[in-house]
Amino acid sequence: MTALEEQLTRALRRLCAQYETEQQRHSEQVEALQGHVERQGGEIEALRQRVERQSAEYEALQMRIERLDALATRLAEYFGTSVVARPRGLRI
Repeated sequence: MTALEEQLTRALRRLCAQYETEQQRHSEQVEALQGHVERQGGEIEALRQRVERQSAEYEALQMRIERLDALATRLAEYFGTSVVARPRGLRI
């Protein structure tokens, strides 16, 4: 093997080693990002469920408010007074 061939062989081996190192680093970064995406997905799902729960709670409270409003109106009519707390039909 000539000196030039040996030099080229060493340079090629160094490049191969650098490539393998970069490939490993890239794989580790991809794995870390995949883990991050999975965690984010879990957090998003938890938030979605929380929004659904709060929406259901809001609707239940809104129905109670409407029933109480109707009851207050009937009581006011029965006793001949007026309900001034808030206008009828006002959604909170």
